[in-house]
Amino acid sequence: MLIPKEVIDDIIQKSDIVSIVSERVLLSKKGRNFWGLCPFHQDQNASMSVSPEKKFFKCFSCQVSGTVLDFIKDFDNISFQEAVKKLASLLNYDLSKFESSVPLKQNHEAIIFKLNEEAIAFFKLNLRSNEAKTAVKYLHSRDITNDDIQFFEIGYLPKTNSLVDHLISKGYNISDIVDAGLGTYNEERQKMYDIFADRILFPIRNENKELIGFSGRIMESDSDRPKYLNTKETKIFSKRKIAYNFSEAIKTARIKKELIVLEGYMDVISLHKNGIDNTIALMGTALSQYHVNLFKSIKGTVKMFLDGDEPGIKGNIEASQTLISNNQKVMVVNNPTNNDPDELIKQGRKAEIEKMINEALNPLQYIISKRWPKVNSNDFNSVEEFMKEICSFVLKCNNNILYETSIDELEKITGLSKEAIINFYKKILKHQISNSFNNRREVIQQNFEDKAIVKTEASTSFNVLASLKAYELAEKTILYDLIKSNKNLDLVKEKIREVKFPHKEFGRIISKIINSYEENINYNESEIKEILTNTCSAEIIEEIKQYETDPLMLRIKQNINTYKLIENSFEKLKMYSNEKKIIEIKEMLKAENLSKSDRDNLMDILSERIKKREEWLKNFNDKSN
Repeated sequence: MLIPKEVIDDIIQKSDIVSIVSERVLLSKKGRNFWGLCPFHQDQNASMSVSPEKKFFKCFSCQVSGTVLDFIKDFDNISFQEAVKKLASLLNYDLSKFESSVPLKQNHEAIIFKLNEEAIAFFKLNLRSNEAKTAVKYLHSRDITNDDIQFFEIGYLPKTNSLVDHLISKGYNISDIVDAGLGTYNEERQKMYDIFADRILFPIRNENKELIGFSGRIMESDSDRPKYLNTKETKIFSKRKIAYNFSEAIKTARIKKELIVLEGYMDVISLHKNGIDNTIALMGTALSQYHVNLFKSIKGTVKMFLDGDEPGIKGNIEASQTLISNNQKVMVVNNPTNNDPDELIKQGRKAEIEKMINEALNPLQYIISKRWPKVNSNDFNSVEEFMKEICSFVLKCNNNILYETSIDELEKITGLSKEAIINFYKKILKHQISNSFNNRREVIQQNFEDKAIVKTEASTSFNVLASLKAYELAEKTILYDLIKSNKNLDLVKEKIREVKFPHKEFGRIISKIINSYEENINYNESEIKEILTNTCSAEIIEEIKQYETDPLMLRIKQNINTYKLIENSFEKLKMYSNEKKIIEIKEMLKAENLSKSDRDNLMDILSERIKKREEWLKNFNDKSN
């Protein structure tokens, strides 16, 4: 069922959020909103607010928020589509016209989902058959109980009972079975074969509990067959979008505000049965942007707990880098053993695992603890290689606090002076920028005469600069300074029209503060905050409150002369505005109906914008020298 967004929005608007939430949580009215204990964490202070006007709920403790649809989805632990259907049913909202009138074979993703559900039912049924005695014995030998088998929906496909034949008998098309990754067709023999024959099957569901694929494991230890076999890439299955057990782990993760990322699903099963049930597993060791976005829903810390071998160490480091650069809190579990969590559990070392998790290191501590013991401090080359890895890691994280902290840490460990360390950072930064220009230089060739522009795609170097505060904190600095006092009001009024703000609300808020000062120049900090509280959303107010504890706002807090700081912040935002304009022009150049003169004009403008970018980068380098 494909339901248009406007229909979903209409269902949300017509739903009585207070009535629906109060069926699940006791609410009491305070002012305009209703308040109750948040069901998504161990709440004792009625931290969840439900606004009938905004049709929105938010917990001000664990930060879970959303519409009535989000509440139903998370509370009832159902998929997005199921939540829409449930709400529609409560409203007697007719969705029948959105039932697909297209033949089943044309609704490709829906077919694969349905085939997967047919497959898991068949696998589970087979695990209870006489042919599965060896499989059950194997699972029990791995300490996987019948309860575990049921919870994780583990199944089996014997050689003697074909899934393909079963699906064909159900009326499914051969090509759909192949597309779903459940069978393969041999053209020479003109026969279908099962993909997962004689394997124990572990179903993989997405965050909405939809069954997207399988991982099959052999039982024999001396086979030439691959130990694990996963569903091939399909329209709904991608290794970069796998977070095994997420739909179950999210429940506990939200309460603990902590999600543990493991390397394999056997690790997840072992830890789950031992009471550690806020764990997921990746399909490999690499994190994708999909995972980053998924992890934000826990509103807490991600703990990377990959294996203790070199691939696991590299995976922990790379994942930490990805998460930090996306403003996600992350810690790393230091596993000094040569065993994975599943093996440690089987060795009776649960307490050791719990200690590792509780004593997880911040990523900087982790990478230093893994690399410094291997350094010969008397060998310049050895120390330099260590410094290269640490500095490159920090710069790619794009986090100023990490950068400042690393200087102190490296000074303690290596005995190098702060000046030497900072100079080393400058050297690495220049190298990264240079490589970025060389690697990403390309020629934009358009269909017009004698006109071409060689452009440097410097988005990567621009991101590197963000690690030394290119514009990451600029808008926050301007806003917070303006809330504290009006001393830089004239400068802000002069500069604000020249820039775009990455945060879509900030420009509006700053304009509101300017107007407030113009109404009464004597407004103090508490009065400005009261004005914002009455005019801004709860989310924005909460975000502004967090600035109070941000160590990077120290100069403003101490009332140091911030004129130059604000001026520099606007310079950074000018560069951001320039980058946005470059992107807009590139999009305009893609139009096929552009006249030659219009295209030439746009290319000239693009050249000027890129020249500005290069000047800014040069200025940055000059200031760094």
